[in-house]
Amino acid sequence: MLAGLTRLEIGRLQMSVGYNTHKKGRPLSPVEVGELVQRAREHGASLDDCARALNLDGTTQLSRFLRVLGLPSDLRHLVGWGRSGDSIGFTTAVELARVPDADDQRAIATAILEEGLQTGEVRQVAQIRRRSGRSIESCLKEVIGMRPTVERRYVFVGAVSDKRTQDALGAVTQAERDRLLVSALETLGIAGASGRLGERLFTLVGDERLNDELGKLGKTTVETRLAAQIAERVELGHRNG
Repeated sequence: MLAGLTRLEIGRLQMSVGYNTHKKGRPLSPVEVGELVQRAREHGASLDDCARALNLDGTTQLSRFLRVLGLPSDLRHLVGWGRSGDSIGFTTAVELARVPDADDQRAIATAILEEGLQTGEVRQVAQIRRRSGRSIESCLKEVIGMRPTVERRYVFVGAVSDKRTQDALGAVTQAERDRLLVSALETLGIAGASGRLGERLFTLVGDERLNDELGKLGKTTVETRLAAQIAERVELGHRNG
């Protein structure tokens, strides 16, 4: 056992990290892993204790999970295990967390989603920023401009304002929240988009169809309708539970 964690939480950790876990499906996101490891440490467990409990060879990987906790709260729900259009891959997120300024992190995160910025490019942007002192926008433009072609995607961030819904979203895993968002998108018929749902914010990433939908309905309407659909599903879950 690890101090401060339930057997269920330890089981989820074991299923989310270590050898071959990617083949079985991970119940926790990298941030959720980091949060549980951090809680165990706050209750007196060392990183070595955590590594032994999770059958890991050393603490290097656990340190990476803790590093992503340095990202602003409004970015954490975007961190996934691998690279996809609507999330920031774990390796890239670790590199992003090394950037010292939170506003720079947000600007780079947007570029990761919109422009498909790679881990090496994130590192390159950070290096140019540190050495030149230029604006983060200028650094991003330089790195993206080095590519032979540029693929454009569109990012929309909305909020869930209802406190009861926020509390309910905070009590489930990232995977469960994302399933709620997918269901809400399907119900509203919003095509060309996928996304990630946090405890308070949701982030959509899509192609021209999403951009057209935002233009046709208006961003406020899309945000309101999606938030309502999410709240409705949360309430339904309460009733069924």
